[in-house]
Amino acid sequence: MVVPLFAASVADEEAAAESFALKYRAMEKWDVILPEEQWTSFDNEIPIGEGFLAKKAGPLGLEVDTNADGRLDEKVRGVRGFLKLRGKGSDGEPYNCAIRLKGDGKTWRFAPGGAMIGKLKGTLVKVFDQNNNGFYDDYGTDAMVVGKGGAAGLLSKVVNADGTLYHFEISADGRKASYRPFIGETASIDVCSDYDSRGKLVSAVLSSEEGDHHFNAAAGGKKPYTVPAGTYTVSSGYVTKAGESVHLRTGKMAPFTLKPGQERDLAWGGPVVAEFDYTVEEETITVPPNVAFYGRAGEEYHTFWPEAKSPKIIVTDKKTKKVLTSGRFGGC
Repeated sequence: MVVPLFAASVADEEAAAESFALKYRAMEKWDVILPEEQWTSFDNEIPIGEGFLAKKAGPLGLEVDTNADGRLDEKVRGVRGFLKLRGKGSDGEPYNCAIRLKGDGKTWRFAPGGAMIGKLKGTLVKVFDQNNNGFYDDYGTDAMVVGKGGAAGLLSKVVNADGTLYHFEISADGRKASYRPFIGETASIDVCSDYDSRGKLVSAVLSSEEGDHHFNAAAGGKKPYTVPAGTYTVSSGYVTKAGESVHLRTGKMAPFTLKPGQERDLAWGGPVVAEFDYTVEEETITVPPNVAFYGRAGEEYHTFWPEAKSPKIIVTDKKTKKVLTSGRFGGC
């Protein structure tokens, strides 16, 4: 008798689940590329757990109660800083976390400065509280890296660990995760081989139509990367070259379907087209800074770094093709 491959009961699936522990690690030398990095503003309290008192110290300084004992004990000097915090969550359990800080003389903001780290069958897993709310189980909002590399995808209910798919769950405090073999149809995609750019595609986060599955498919390099079959969009990405970089997002890119068993190359990248309004007054052409840049598949490029290295806009004579002027958007 032949037993159907997917005939396992729910009880059997749950019995096959395994778990592993994660520990918090502060990352003062920050080299992580988060898919949707968020900086949260605050005034007199850093809103993590039960909160950490904070007080501005002059125009460019900040004092913080890092151990939640009610006394200010650490000082950030300048407009950027890094702090390790120790406190208790709403459940009374102690925890550690680290934050990066930046200020502009008026407002201070923070973003994650560490991650919960563990191993899934020998593969490194890092989970980041990307939305800064103190929890690590916000699927599609928090971030994770599975394997080597510093480019994160969004927290997903299915992960690709060394080429194998697993159902994945993590506790709210981030200290425990469980996994079991993925049950369902799969497909594969190569996002790097047919990406037209002089830079390196470091991140290309695919997000499923349902919002449960998210993968940094660029981690697979120029090889097919396995994902559950379904309909996806490229929700975010990152390209870099010799100190220059640019982020990307869906823009006008249409969703695409990966059918069961399908292997697909994603054709995208250059040429990039700029869409913008402009005004002409005598010999002056004014282009407002709300220019949108779209790639071959409709993906949108934004946040160019350094700012002065934004794509160049060239104005030519329609008849003679002679270049009349050109320019870039500079920094502030």
